Amino acid sequence: FVDEEEVKNLRAKIQGELPQRHFGDAVRLEVANSCSEAMTQFLLGQFNLSESDLYRVAGPVNLVRLMQVPDWVLRNDLKFVPFTPGTPKALQKCHSVFDSIRGGDILLHHPYQSFNPVIELLEQ
Repeated sequence: FVDEEEVKNLRAKIQGELPQRHFGDAVRLEVANSCSEAMTQFLLGQFNLSESDLYRVAGPVNLVRLMQVPDWVLRNDLKFVPFTPGTPKALQKCHSVFDSIRGGDILLHHPYQSFNPVIELLEQ
């Protein structure tokens, strides 16, 4: 909890609190349908939750954890080549972004094209 009126720099205060967000109280317990009753009761007791906080799921629980699996595989031939966003042809030719814009409108398709032209525009 952050009191907005007591904090002078709200952004800095929230950034300081973000690393601690994983250590808050449990609000729900999600288990697979195949989880035993003894295990669910044990987990509910450990996290100080009631039966109304228990959610049984048909299938795998927390699929977000699977996002780490490709990093464990040491075979690059099985992985996708990292995507590199391109630059529109109209921006490749000119020295200045403003020169390119004078020639006509330029449409950037994010995230498929690089965001660098926007940064160059702001810098120029």
